[in-house]
Amino acid sequence: MKQMIMATQSRGGCGKSTIIFLLSERYKSATVLDLDDATSATMKQLAYRMPILVSFIDKATKRIDRGAFNSMFESVAAADQDMFLADAGASVAEQLPKYFEMSGPKNVQQLLDQSGIDLKMVCVVGGGNNFKSTMMYLDELVESVNRNFEIIAAYNKHFPMSETQKQIFEDYCNNEGLKSFSFDLVNDKGELALRTAEDVLLRGQGLSGLNPFKAVYFKGCVENIPDLF
Repeated sequence: MKQMIMATQSRGGCGKSTIIFLLSERYKSATVLDLDDATSATMKQLAYRMPILVSFIDKATKRIDRGAFNSMFESVAAADQDMFLADAGASVAEQLPKYFEMSGPKNVQQLLDQSGIDLKMVCVVGGGNNFKSTMMYLDELVESVNRNFEIIAAYNKHFPMSETQKQIFEDYCNNEGLKSFSFDLVNDKGELALRTAEDVLLRGQGLSGLNPFKAVYFKGCVENIPDLF
């Protein structure tokens, strides 16, 4: 089976590209797909991995084409590679639940099974002002797949949750039977660590060749990502 992890969340700037960066460092042989037509975060941050840009824009209507999901899965099924990481931009992620609802989640699951594709979706959730909208999307996604696909909730600690938000998040995951984990780009929030993180993302070379004393900022965060493949 080809294995595909898709990072998704309809709210922009919540950490989809960050989790793809960390997963790319964890799974160095995975092929990276950038599904974001609007921004180029993954293309820049992971330039050394030569991400493949997958466009979902219909050239005639200039709108997101949900049918492009089928084309993408078809290309994955025909590819020589076995592991894929996909960064769904906000506008594409917004269409994902609608794609499942339109096509029927069971039909999509059967199609992917027949094509030899195991799809897992990592839905990023943030705290603070991000909490309500990111949780609403998570719930919409969960409802749309009707337990036919594995959804993993990923809490981005860059946007801390209040104790009440943490309880709501944990209760929701327990009630829906979702696996969950937390992540952050760097645990150290000192000025030097944050500036190093920004520089690493800007240079697009990942952690390769990075000074060991700077790479240590990221080491724990990469290792703390659970085994998703």
